[in-house]
Amino acid sequence: MNEAETLARSRLGSMIAAAGCGKTYLIGMAVAKYGNGRELVLTHTHAGVDALRRRLATFGVPAKAYHVDTIAGWALRLAVSFPRTSALPTPKPRTIDEYDAVYVAATRLLHLRPIQDILRASYTGVYVDEYQDCTIEQHELVLALADILPCRIVGDPLQAIFDFGNNKPIDWNTHVVPHFEPVPEPTVPWRWRNSNPELGEWLQEVRERLSNGCDLDLRGAPVQWIEARSMETSQGKQLAACFDAARSDGKRVIAILQWRNQCHELASRLRGIYSCVEAIDEKDLYEAAKQFDNAIGPARAIAVLDFAKKCMTKVSTELRSTWNAFSEGRPPKGRKHREQIGALIAVAQEPDYRPVAVALESFRLIPGAKVYRRELLREMMKSILAVATAEAANLEEAAWIIRNRTRQIGRRLPRCAVGTTLLVKGLEFDHAVLLDADAYNRRNLYVALTRGSTSLTIVSRSRIIQPKEDG
Repeated sequence: MNEAETLARSRLGSMIAAAGCGKTYLIGMAVAKYGNGRELVLTHTHAGVDALRRRLATFGVPAKAYHVDTIAGWALRLAVSFPRTSALPTPKPRTIDEYDAVYVAATRLLHLRPIQDILRASYTGVYVDEYQDCTIEQHELVLALADILPCRIVGDPLQAIFDFGNNKPIDWNTHVVPHFEPVPEPTVPWRWRNSNPELGEWLQEVRERLSNGCDLDLRGAPVQWIEARSMETSQGKQLAACFDAARSDGKRVIAILQWRNQCHELASRLRGIYSCVEAIDEKDLYEAAKQFDNAIGPARAIAVLDFAKKCMTKVSTELRSTWNAFSEGRPPKGRKHREQIGALIAVAQEPDYRPVAVALESFRLIPGAKVYRRELLREMMKSILAVATAEAANLEEAAWIIRNRTRQIGRRLPRCAVGTTLLVKGLEFDHAVLLDADAYNRRNLYVALTRGSTSLTIVSRSRIIQPKEDG
């Protein structure tokens, strides 16, 4: 049997798949060629859902033969369907603790015979992708599913990077090995086979070295290395590397940094060529929506300006005097930017959100203004429309509806994007630009190194990179 068939025939199977070795392809083939009915395919991110759906579409699998969803989305819909029995605390979770409660509620349902009968009638089996990112609560949910249906899990311990904050991630040896039978690992680096086989082979060697605790040695590596010994030179080199990568006509580029605020700062300096990859639980959207709901008069105009500053350039400088006027309680004046000032005065005077949308659109007309957080701005505009069409009672509720919809249906990333390893893991680009290679531990470093299928640019202090210790 081939790898896909072996996985599909497993009652309880686990496969470790290195980055770029065709994990999504194998799941797609397993469902397409060896599925018998309707398969439930779960993963963690809406980007992962998007990738799996596209792969299944390339195999020509009819939509009735599968259901692809995030673990969070699927568990929430199950728990919401039986709120009393599941004892779900809130139907609109936002925090890690609230989502943990969702998994516990869904797991509670899975132990009930009527729910088990519904699942057996609905699905013939389960696949869970990116299993290394499961929390303990998600793992318990999957174990409950595995008692009901054939369950195959796929993941890579070297890409387990969600061990931060209150997250309680699984340990592969502790939580997976006792319950799931290992399936042979795929070994061909398909991601690079046609575009840069030398890079693919080198990354396989890198994987082994990182797994064994060794440093990353770039001497003789098939990558473009850019030396940046100081912070000042690093910032200039980062910009130059991004501009250079963006010149590749039609190719998809990802610039990778460690923290979100670094991504925002870099994107703002890249003249609108790059846009930030946003987290599905992006707080800036919810916080701004709440501020718009609660503020009135000049305070709302200030809130709109503060939000716009986070999305596009020029607003903070060109409308500084306007911001000062509103904050000091006096009417803004000026011959310059009359359209924008007029729109903000309407925001302060009118109770509905239409003037907010008009103001945000007007800021884009400021000469030289560039939007660098396009998704954040777009989601706010969609939220305003949701309130205007009575889909939501207020903007905060609308923001939750819009983000949850994005979680379910996925999104298209810009051709040139900036993101953290957490936000780009599982995604594939033509070119990857790793801008702070010295900042990562082994797992984050491996995730970053394996995003580009054609080329890899690395900015670091030295050709010998010592990964940070975990913790």
